[in-house]
Amino acid sequence: MFIEEELIKECKICITEGHLEGLQEKWSTYQETDFEKDIAWDYVFQNLYLHAALKKQWSICEWMDVLFKDFNPVIQIAMRPMFSYARYLLNKC
Repeated sequence: MFIEEELIKECKICITEGHLEGLQEKWSTYQETDFEKDIAWDYVFQNLYLHAALKKQWSICEWMDVLFKDFNPVIQIAMRPMFSYARYLLNKC
């Protein structure tokens, strides 16, 4: 998962800085890029979502909630438990 880890690393910088527009731009660019292998977008999404929740980036989580709807139904079912933990992180003092 080397490529996925690099994508996550680059996007986490935007999340930590609270730069939603930068993250949206990166995500869009990555989606259009033709990588040599298939990317586990669900893995990337989950890591970024939890990082955003940990950093209390509500606006980024709200934007990612919209992205979630683009995943196929089987992936959505598999990722649903993550949202409970993310909400806990967002609301934790």
